[in-house]
Amino acid sequence: MKSRGWFDRVLAQSRGDGLRARLIRGGLGSASIQAISQVLALALGIVLARGLGAEGYGTYAYAFAIMSLLIVAAEAGVPTLLLREVAAAHGQQRWGLLRGALIRAGQLVLLTSVCVSVVGLLVLWAKADRFNAAELYTLLFMLLVLPLVALTKTVGGAMRGLHRVVAGQAVEMLMRPLLVLLGVGALFLLAPLFRQPQYVMVTQFLAAGVVLLAGGWMLTRYLPVPIRTQPVEYRSSQWLRSALPFTLIGGAGIINNQADIIMLGWFSSAADVGTYRVAAQGATLVAFGLQAVSALVAPHFAQLYGKGDMEKLQRLATGSARITLLAALPVVVAFIFFGEGIVTLVFGAEFAVSHLPLAILAIGQLTLTLFGLAGPLVSMCGFESVVSKAMWLSALGNIVLNLILIPIFGVAGAAASTATTVTLWSLFLFLFAKQKMDIIVCPINCLRKKVRDGTG
Repeated sequence: MKSRGWFDRVLAQSRGDGLRARLIRGGLGSASIQAISQVLALALGIVLARGLGAEGYGTYAYAFAIMSLLIVAAEAGVPTLLLREVAAAHGQQRWGLLRGALIRAGQLVLLTSVCVSVVGLLVLWAKADRFNAAELYTLLFMLLVLPLVALTKTVGGAMRGLHRVVAGQAVEMLMRPLLVLLGVGALFLLAPLFRQPQYVMVTQFLAAGVVLLAGGWMLTRYLPVPIRTQPVEYRSSQWLRSALPFTLIGGAGIINNQADIIMLGWFSSAADVGTYRVAAQGATLVAFGLQAVSALVAPHFAQLYGKGDMEKLQRLATGSARITLLAALPVVVAFIFFGEGIVTLVFGAEFAVSHLPLAILAIGQLTLTLFGLAGPLVSMCGFESVVSKAMWLSALGNIVLNLILIPIFGVAGAAASTATTVTLWSLFLFLFAKQKMDIIVCPINCLRKKVRDGTG
């Protein structure tokens, strides 16, 4: 009954055009988008693993991880910066400035992404003899996909700045994986000879082009009418200065997510990369509840902290942490004790060896669910610089641990490195929130009041 009452209150508060209503609708929409995105990613991973096998899937995953790293330089922090600038200009009704922000964003991302792709193509040409045909063409098409993805993320950032949060996230997170899943499924079913990683990357290229065109069309529909007649106003120098911090923050997150796959591909075989990729995709299910809850409660963290209502903020942090733990615990138990059977059933017998890295990563993700909401809490309450520093320290630690453990333990070493850095990152932010904000972000912090009152 209590949970039903809470749900009814959320629905009631989501109606109307006020700020709270928009935040709640945006949070619910974001949680839904992330949930569907996770399902699509898992479905695509299953199709690719079964269709390509461990070696082919490893080749594709390695190229995709490199693209995820290069995208940091290709987008140059512009999508997040554009979100901020468009939102500010829209709120002030400075249509010329908004128009100038859109133009400069498109120009800058087009220039940087094409430069990154050209440099990548030159390096690929110089090192072509190190790759087999499948690896070479997969990397080639990956570099062609790169500018399209960077421009699409820029379009999504602009739409979110115009308060079209769900549409902006859908363009970035849903449309392309859905098209790729449909395209790859049809390709594998109708033309078995094309079950090779380079053809999957061609499908990515085609899907990215379609999504960019669709996203651009949607953005033009959302633009305010006065923007078409106002003279353009630029802030080029300020833009260049502001883009660097966003690039650094984005880079830390990407390194944390992709360093293990890239370094495993450097030290080991494509088959090992495919094995690890399956384990990593399975482990993301552990933190599924954390991501959904974070999207819902993050705006309320900022609101309650701004009001100084620390008691409600503590209750919200406790309740949210309990929900994420309850969602994660059964998944972790299943992966530890029945992981081999689950992986074999879902991905195929070739990937049964993913059980050990899956169990290690699942334990790391479990610690993230225990303390992970400290990240959104600290960031939403004005301490984003602390989050940025923690992310970079975690990224550097991840690289060092991978350098040490992968040559010795292989796939299990990569999993241990990621699990360790995830644990240390979440624990650091948990301790920061406890010491600097007097908020304990974990499921058992109800003990604190008993100890203080002398009733425990």
